[in-house]
Amino acid sequence: MRRLWLVCGVVAAIGCGGGGGGNSGAAGNTGSGGAGACSRGAEGCDCYPNGTCNGSLMCLSNLCVSLTGAAGTTGAGGSAGTTGAGGSVTGSAGTGGGAAGTTGAGGSGAGGTTGSGGSGACTTGNEGCACYGNGTCNGSLACLSQLCVSLTGTGGRGGTTGTAGTTGAGGSSTAGTTGTAGRGGTTGTAGTTGTAGSGGNTLQFTAGVIAATSNTFGITGGVYTFSDGAGSTITPNCATDECFGSVTGPGPICVSGLGTRVLLNASQTDYDYATYWGAAVALDLNNPTNAPNAQLAYKASDHGVKGFQFTFQNRASSVVRLTFKVRDTGGTLVDYCLDLGPAATSNIHFTDARQQCYAIVPGPALTAALADRVEALQWQVPTTPAGSALFDYCIGNITPLLQ
Repeated sequence: MRRLWLVCGVVAAIGCGGGGGGNSGAAGNTGSGGAGACSRGAEGCDCYPNGTCNGSLMCLSNLCVSLTGAAGTTGAGGSAGTTGAGGSVTGSAGTGGGAAGTTGAGGSGAGGTTGSGGSGACTTGNEGCACYGNGTCNGSLACLSQLCVSLTGTGGRGGTTGTAGTTGAGGSSTAGTTGTAGRGGTTGTAGTTGTAGSGGNTLQFTAGVIAATSNTFGITGGVYTFSDGAGSTITPNCATDECFGSVTGPGPICVSGLGTRVLLNASQTDYDYATYWGAAVALDLNNPTNAPNAQLAYKASDHGVKGFQFTFQNRASSVVRLTFKVRDTGGTLVDYCLDLGPAATSNIHFTDARQQCYAIVPGPALTAALADRVEALQWQVPTTPAGSALFDYCIGNITPLLQ
């Protein structure tokens, strides 16, 4: 994916991401469950259907986890897996919840075969399950909010037991199934289908490009790098390298390099930020041909998009700035920006960004109307007259914000 980018008007004065239960029968009593409900969107609980969570929590492995602080322990009860292949089966209590309810009278139904759900156990160290006592997990999984989650994969809660098999064609059970205690103390719900997890609304790359058919937000375009050509460097260099051809799934997109020192202009009267603006990585939001200078306006309101969430790992001390590249009604490319904080997850709404965000008194904020003219997202390290700035950071799990 080698690309030579001719960047027009890139920057002007820049300083400037339960244990498995069986099918529900007609009789039995629900298990007593643990104390406290696990509310969807809360830390350690299921993500919302659109792949988001409350506050700054991040949806990883279909669980809401914190990337910035330690959290309380979570019960080790199993969570949803694959759908059972047939009839009913008596559920068992998840290991992290309360005691299982008693089985209703009536026994198993005639006809249906036993669902293929697993044992209900959530093995410590596996994806979606509790971390080991020393805060580690199996393989490349990370321990966040005391849960083992994947920072790069798009799968659901691997290794956990399905909550229930669907009823076989031969008949349904007349016996009540045993209530199961869900993860975090909630009462397990019998009969739901295990979620394999498709990454929710997180944008997916194929060889560094987001295809229009890969998402429902109308986003299509590639990720690429470029620099001022005045001493700044960036790796990968998309003018000479294979760029991000190896990036698939949700990323991450990692870059490193040096933003050169800002020098005085030819007349020695002011610092020349227009020449010494550094290096950047960008993602086009509406470039169906993925060609240089072929970006089109992305009409965010058509898809309910109000901004973007992404994971952010800054492996150097330099400040990283996010910029929305907006083509105004007069055809001029205008920057609306903000500097990213140290949080591992950034939730940036369009209205958070301002013109000349680096000024003592920043310019106007990006409006909803102008957000319908945004062409790209751009990340870069601001240059300064004080000296060169080394940078090394990664962006991943870029997800449109819908609220």
